Amino acid sequence: MRGGMVGTARIASEIAGAAARMQSTALITLDASISRMVGGALTPVERMQQLGRGARGKQNKTETAYENEVLKPQLHVGEILWYRFEAIKLRLADNTFITIDYPVITAAGQLEFREVKGRWTDDARAKTKVAAAQYPFRFLAIQRDGRHGWRVEDLTSRSW
Repeated sequence: MRGGMVGTARIASEIAGAAARMQSTALITLDASISRMVGGALTPVERMQQLGRGARGKQNKTETAYENEVLKPQLHVGEILWYRFEAIKLRLADNTFITIDYPVITAAGQLEFREVKGRWTDDARAKTKVAAAQYPFRFLAIQRDGRHGWRVEDLTSRSW
């Protein structure tokens, strides 16, 4: 379809090409990621994580909703002084890091780390708890609760 018009000659040639490929006995190679998924090498959770992982520095829909529904209103009324998406990366161990979704400075001057997930996996929860045990900040695990609510869990392990 080009310029609002259907190109019947192009469509006819694509259909003919597809029909020829279907009748052919030649093997068609799949790229590595698709062949692993088809071959069953990934678990359902790994497939879900692989499909849902976006580019670094780019918010997913849940993170965007949290910013619009919670952070921006809190900033507007003065409950928080500052926040920024993925501004801080913490080292947990050798070659193990966690990039916090939203570091937030509250009106009291306290630094909080808010980790927003659509679905919490064991790995994500474990990394957040390890970070909470190592660093003297408040760590909050946030998940969507219904259409317009948010479930907040304080993962801070010590009172610093």
